[in-house]
Amino acid sequence: MTFFELDSHGFPRASGIFETIKTINGAPIALGRHMRRALESALELGISMPSEDFIRDEIVRVLAENAHEVGRLRICFGQEIFHITHDAYVELTEPARLNFYSQTVIGAIHKLFPYDYRFALIEAANDEGYHDSVLFSEKNEITESAVANLAFYIGGQWVTPPITSGILPGVIRAIAIEECGVRVRPIHVSEIPEVESGFMLSSLRIAQPISHIGDMKLKIGDASRALEEQIRTNCKPVSVG
Repeated sequence: MTFFELDSHGFPRASGIFETIKTINGAPIALGRHMRRALESALELGISMPSEDFIRDEIVRVLAENAHEVGRLRICFGQEIFHITHDAYVELTEPARLNFYSQTVIGAIHKLFPYDYRFALIEAANDEGYHDSVLFSEKNEITESAVANLAFYIGGQWVTPPITSGILPGVIRAIAIEECGVRVRPIHVSEIPEVESGFMLSSLRIAQPISHIGDMKLKIGDASRALEEQIRTNCKPVSVG
């Protein structure tokens, strides 16, 4: 592998795919799911990946050399690029406040770097006093946020947008669908007033409740607590070795 510079966010100054994985005492959450997604993207994009044994050995080494009680494991793959980091991660303790991004955003089914555009969306939301933004497609269908999948409680049912709406097939989203009864269907922006509760789903935040969409306050009640418990129960860390 070649040497390369890193950008201000810690990504190689090149292009490729990456996976971000939460760790608890050196044990990653859903590592197998992340690696399968990376492999599928690499095959589709023509990116060569090291062997499974090599990747696993490097993960073990990096986790041991950079130990954290709660960590963020990031693995980057590209042409002649393989880069792993493990940094401390500070748990998010407050519900998320989201606004609506004013323009349509074309989603990507692969987790790609450079990631500057997504960070710019976060910064724009922060400038307006929010943590992130709800994004929508040209069909005015809800897609995702800048850095997370979304799940909303509408009419007594937890729902999340389909991949065909233009979203990243998130690992935690898949767990919520397969193990926790979250239904997949298009969500039109006109349905936002019907949203009772919501979550941001991502590999680091796992299931972060949403307190507001714009000025609209959402509930964090029994339905939210039940889904969050289900998701976290199905996101237990597993040792690599």
